[in-house]
Amino acid sequence: MPSPTRQPRKTIITNPGGRWLVLSAWAPELCELHRILGTRTKATRIVCDSVGVGLVESAIGSALAMAREKPDIVLFVGTAGLFPCQLSLLKVGDVVAARDIRLWSQEVAEGRAYFPMPLPATLKPAPRLRRLAARLGLSLADVISPLGINTHPAPPITPQPQVENLEAFAVGRAAARQRIPFAAILGISNLVGPAGHTQWKKHGRAAAAAACRAVLALIVAADRENMAHPDLP
Repeated sequence: MPSPTRQPRKTIITNPGGRWLVLSAWAPELCELHRILGTRTKATRIVCDSVGVGLVESAIGSALAMAREKPDIVLFVGTAGLFPCQLSLLKVGDVVAARDIRLWSQEVAEGRAYFPMPLPATLKPAPRLRRLAARLGLSLADVISPLGINTHPAPPITPQPQVENLEAFAVGRAAARQRIPFAAILGISNLVGPAGHTQWKKHGRAAAAAACRAVLALIVAADRENMAHPDLP
């Protein structure tokens, strides 16, 4: 499990252009990005930071990081669980960009609770960033962010998402509140179900590294298109 005492690592590279803030739930998921950026001498300004695990901690950490860094664009990078019913479309090891992200609750899904009307429960990442990710070959996936990791391979969710990630919704909402364009890039590390955590321990590092490489490709492509200020979410 992630260690709450692990200190976040940060890499800053300066160059004229947009200010990118790349966030993850916990620091090890950024290791590949730090490794690559350490070999580069020319890049857009990029700040990498970890913001905390789960909806609450990641919302707080993201808001603080955005207020501190004042980025033009926010990217979330992390791992995700794939719902087994989506295996005909995706597999462990794939990297996806979020098409939309929904807050999800088992109690709400079963009709035993509800989200009050003023509560935002859905968000869409910035359209131009989604389209750019698709042009780079990433699949677009519908994402849910539950309070806890699902251990049931087929929870009652309609419409059925492709993947789940605990923090994507919180980070996206923090960006939306500050009117900062946002996208989420996720490496699929496991299938949702009782063996999910065991699979995550086996594949999580590689999945996060693949997502980091996709994030860097997205940044490079956006810079080439002079996308310093893409459309707002």
